Amino acid sequence: MENKNLIFRYFVYFLLSLGTAVLVINWFKNSSFEAILNEYKQETLTKYNRYYEELIKTSDFIYFNGFIKNKKLISIFQKNDENKIKDELYFEFEPEFSYYKTLGIYDISFYSVQNRPILNFQDINFDDNFNLKITQKVVASKKEFVDIKYGEKNSIILFSKPIIDEKLNLLAVVNFEFNFNQILNKLNSNSELIFEKFVSNSSDIEQNKLFLLIPIFELEDKKTLYLKSNLLEKNRKIEKSNDFYNFLTIFFGLSFALIAFLLYKTKVQKFRNKLLKNSYDDLLSQVDKYVLKLDTDLDGKITFVTKYFCEMSGYSKDEILGKNVNILRHPDMSQNFYKTLWQELRAKKIWQGEVKNIDKFGNTYWVKTSLFPKYNEKNKHIGYASIRTDITATKQLEKTNRLLKDDLSNRLNDLKIKDETALNSLKVALMSKILDSFSHQWKTPISKIYFELLKLENIKKDLGISKIEDVKNSIENELRDLSDMLNETKTLFSLRQNMSSNLLDIVKKISNKVDNSLIEIRYDFDENIKLNIVHNDLKNIIFNIVYTILDFVKSYSLKKVIVNISIQIEDNSDEIVLKIEDNIKDKRKKEFVEQLLNFEDENKFDSKIYLAKLLADKNQAIFLCNILEDSTSYYIKFKKAKVL
Repeated sequence: MENKNLIFRYFVYFLLSLGTAVLVINWFKNSSFEAILNEYKQETLTKYNRYYEELIKTSDFIYFNGFIKNKKLISIFQKNDENKIKDELYFEFEPEFSYYKTLGIYDISFYSVQNRPILNFQDINFDDNFNLKITQKVVASKKEFVDIKYGEKNSIILFSKPIIDEKLNLLAVVNFEFNFNQILNKLNSNSELIFEKFVSNSSDIEQNKLFLLIPIFELEDKKTLYLKSNLLEKNRKIEKSNDFYNFLTIFFGLSFALIAFLLYKTKVQKFRNKLLKNSYDDLLSQVDKYVLKLDTDLDGKITFVTKYFCEMSGYSKDEILGKNVNILRHPDMSQNFYKTLWQELRAKKIWQGEVKNIDKFGNTYWVKTSLFPKYNEKNKHIGYASIRTDITATKQLEKTNRLLKDDLSNRLNDLKIKDETALNSLKVALMSKILDSFSHQWKTPISKIYFELLKLENIKKDLGISKIEDVKNSIENELRDLSDMLNETKTLFSLRQNMSSNLLDIVKKISNKVDNSLIEIRYDFDENIKLNIVHNDLKNIIFNIVYTILDFVKSYSLKKVIVNISIQIEDNSDEIVLKIEDNIKDKRKKEFVEQLLNFEDENKFDSKIYLAKLLADKNQAIFLCNILEDSTSYYIKFKKAKVL
C-alpha cells in the first residue's frame, strides 16, 4: 500500500512539473511566435510603405511634369465647351498615357469643377459615387486626396489632385489610379509569405495565430483594408520555432519523467535501506541475544562477543574483549587439538567441530563450533569469526545414555521374548477371523450336499439314471470345492508357502471356473509379472471379489458383466497395485456393496469381500474400494516380487 501511494505521489509531482513546464514553454513559444509575427509585420509594412511611396512619387511626377507645367492643359480647361475639352484632352494626353502605363498607372480620369466626369483613358464607367465623392473633396478644399477603391478582383489606389491656373483658380480635378495588385505582386515576390487583400471591421476580426493581418488603409463604413497571409503554419521560421519548442516540451517531459523516476527510486531505495537497517538492527539484536558468536584477530585476541556468549561464559564484554581466546580453553582439551585447529585456520580453511570450554566460574560447557576467516572491505585477512551452538545438554544426555545402555540391553532381551508371544497372539487372532470366515463359506457346499442327498430320497421311486448322475456330479463338485477350501486352510499360516505368485495363472483358473454367460474376465498386464503374496491367498482374494460381483449379477438378474483385471506399477517404487473393475451400471449396486464393505457389522463376517480383505491384511497389503455410478473398482496394493 505504501509503495502504491508513493507511486501516486510521484506521478502527481511529475504531472504538475510537466504541466508547469508546458505552460512556461508555451509562454516562450507564444512570445517567440509574437516576435516572429512582429518581425514579419514590420518587414512587410516597410516594404509596403516603400512600394506605396513609389506610387506617390510616380503620381507626383506625372502631376508636376504632365499637368502643372503644361500651359496648354490650362488653356484647354479654360474653355467652356466640355466636349471640346474632352477631345483636346484625349488628343493631348492619349500618346502620353502609354508611357504613363509603363510607370504603373492604371487609369487617368478628369472631372470638372462641377464634379462631372469629363474623360478617362480606360474607357470604363467612372461616373460612380466613390470617384465623385473624392473629387468633391478636392473641389471643396483645393487639396489632393488619396483613397482606395476596394473590389473583390481589383482594388484601385486613387490619387485625386486639383488642376489650378496661375491665379490659383481651380479648373478641374485629375485622378491617377494604380492597381493595388501590383503592390501585392511585389510583396509576394520579395517575401517568404504570400499576402492577399482582406477587408473587415476591426471589431469583427478573430485573433488567429495561423494567419497574419496588417492594417494598411481605413475604408468607408468603418472598414479596414488588411494585408493577410494564411501560410504561417508552413513558414520556415515558424516551423523551426515550433520544432524547437516541441523538442523542448518532449525533452522536459522526458527529463521530468526521468527525474520523477529517479526520485521515486531514490525514495524507494531509502525506504528499503531503512527497512534493511531496521531488519539488520533487529537481526543484530537477535544475534546478540540468542547466538553464541565470538570473533578474534589473527593472534587470537577477542574482538567481538555477543551478549548471549557473555551470559554463557560468565564474563562481561569489558572483561573478555582484548583477552586471548585461550581464556576459555578447558584443561581436558589437548595441545595437539588446538595445534591442528590453528593450522587449518591459518590455511584459510573453515573448521567445524566440538569444543569443551570452561566458564569464568570453572564450570564446564560444550559448544559445537564453526570457525572461518574474516576479511575487511579491502579483502584483507584480519581475523577469525565463529558461530557456536551450546551442546552441553546433548553431551550430558549422551553420558546418561551410556549409563543406561547396559540396563536397557538387558530389558530389551526380556521384551523380545514378550513381543514374540504378542506377535503369535496377533497371528492367532487373524487366523481365527480367517477361519471363521472360511467356516461360513463351508456352510454353502455342505448345505448343497445335504440338499442333493434329499433329492436322492425323492427319486428312490423313479430311478432315472440321468437324474442320479446329475446328483452325483453335483455332490462331487461341492465336495471338491470343500476339499479345496480345507486344503487352502491348512496352508494359511505355513512358513513354507511360496511368496511369489504368477497373476496370469490365477486369473486364467478363475476365468475358467466362473459362469461365462454371466461374467467375462478380461486382463491387461505383463504375463510374467509376479506379486509378493502367497499363491493361495492371492487366488482367494481375486476369487472372492469376482464372486461378490457374480452374486450381485445373480441377485438382480443382470446381463453379462465385463470384469477387467489390470496392474498399476508406481514410478520409483517397489509397490504394485492390482485393480479389479466391473462395468455394472445399476443404482442398487452402491447400497449392495457398501453393506458388504461394512466390516464392523458381524452379520457381514461371512461375506466373500470380507474374506478378501482379511487375506489382504494377512499379507500386509492395502485393500480399497471405489464405487462409481458406472463402475466399481477394487484396489489391492502389494509389494512387487520380480518381473522376469
